[in-house]
Amino acid sequence: MTRRAAARGLVVVALTWGVSFVVIKLALGAMSPLAFLTVRFSLAALFVIGWWRGISVAELLGGGLLALFFFGGFVFQTTGLVWTTPSRSAFITGLSTPLVPLVAFVAFRSVPRALMLLGIAVAAAGMYLLTDPGGGGLNRGDLLTIGCAILFACQIVSAGHYACRVRPERLLVVQLTLTAVLSGLALPFLETPRVEWGWGIIAALAFLSITATLTFWFQLRAQQRVSPAETALIFTLEPVFAALASFVVLGERLSLTQLGGGALILAGTVLPELGRAQAQARPTD
Repeated sequence: MTRRAAARGLVVVALTWGVSFVVIKLALGAMSPLAFLTVRFSLAALFVIGWWRGISVAELLGGGLLALFFFGGFVFQTTGLVWTTPSRSAFITGLSTPLVPLVAFVAFRSVPRALMLLGIAVAAAGMYLLTDPGGGGLNRGDLLTIGCAILFACQIVSAGHYACRVRPERLLVVQLTLTAVLSGLALPFLETPRVEWGWGIIAALAFLSITATLTFWFQLRAQQRVSPAETALIFTLEPVFAALASFVVLGERLSLTQLGGGALILAGTVLPELGRAQAQARPTD
């Protein structure tokens, strides 16, 4: 796979994930969050169960770490969608992009550039406006989604670290399986399970399970060619796709203030890449 093909594929991943915000929001009308996650990722894990054969200790440990961030991120995001809208959830989740340099600094002592820090500040201002401070500010769902953004930033950095060292499909099968197991174990302690079966929820689970397998496998494979920072930049398209899908399907409209906040979040994710491009273009002695 070439770097260009990997980048284009990640755009499709961002589109799929953006649409998924709306599908999840609709599915939560019929299932409680952890019950939904348990079923979704159990089905997804079944599609790749054969990749468990011959798994190494390194693959198990790497996939296990990814699973912890993945599970935690989805619990916060899915539960948060009970109280917030798909567009707000997607834009706040997008904060994971400017948080990637900070996570990389904590994990690998990679000192962030000034534009990276500026990008974080701009994105934080955008989040403040997105949450409509004049109309209630942060709600419970927004706060949970902030936790999701932090954990997904950890997942992006970890995926970039391990995807170049072990087979991506082995990381994926561990990530999906452990996410399903952890969701099932936490379910009786964190909620009263609720499931209202119907063709709508079956279709939603089928779509989300299949796309979870395909998109997360491709993300891990693509990150063998595309850096975590570049991956995060491409994923800034995700909230844009989510907002469009939410407008078309749910009729959700953002105020001018909220649209400005969303634009600032996107700008905050682009600023670090501008600095990166300038550094690469600067001639060396």
